[in-house]
Amino acid sequence: MRRLAVLGLDGTLTPDTLGGLLVRELMARGVCDGDVGREFLAAVDRHDSGGQDFFGAVSDVHRGWERLFAGVAVPSVERAAEDVWAQARGRLFGFVRPLLQRLEAEGFLVALVSGGPIEMVNLVAQDLGIDVYRGAQMSIQRNRYTGQLLQGPGRSGGKPGILHELVALHQASLERSFAMGNSLSDAEILALVGFPLAFEPSAELADLAVSRGWSRVDRHDVLHVLPVLLAGAQGGEGVPSS
Repeated sequence: MRRLAVLGLDGTLTPDTLGGLLVRELMARGVCDGDVGREFLAAVDRHDSGGQDFFGAVSDVHRGWERLFAGVAVPSVERAAEDVWAQARGRLFGFVRPLLQRLEAEGFLVALVSGGPIEMVNLVAQDLGIDVYRGAQMSIQRNRYTGQLLQGPGRSGGKPGILHELVALHQASLERSFAMGNSLSDAEILALVGFPLAFEPSAELADLAVSRGWSRVDRHDVLHVLPVLLAGAQGGEGVPSS
């Protein structure tokens, strides 16, 4: 059976929250309402700061997406996303491309699964040569967004649902699959795979990693810990994040 390598995006492959950068660009272009945009960015800040109501903050972010995008022309968002990524791509962590090469050499099918907007996730995936990806997706009619969210991977249960879909689609083995992420929504995937890796985890995810014996890494040591993990030493802690 195939092996999946499921990677988060914001805070895992890049220090940026790409959806927030996209909204700032849309606001600067006058594409979306400024007040609604500021409310959305405040929700993103609450989400990024973590806390006990993590998934409540995710719901606030999704409601913000729905309000922001309702009635907006798709090409306006796509053009803004392209410009945002042209600037943000230079801030990808240096380990990302070597990590992808290592995973592919080990026979993994890499999948990018993010709670961020699919318009940004698509660009990142294309740039990195990743064929399998999922992100937050909005309904579209007549080339405009309706304001209805069709898929929200950041929701509780969202990423596990996608993981099971990918396992079935690609006839993959969960026990032989790998996942890396930094947030509580990623924890739902880490709990399901044989090779979990918490990357610069939030406080909540770090606590879970300790209690469940998941390896923890940061941007400096991930390429050193990964080979040990894939060799079967997933029960330990790896090199702690600084």
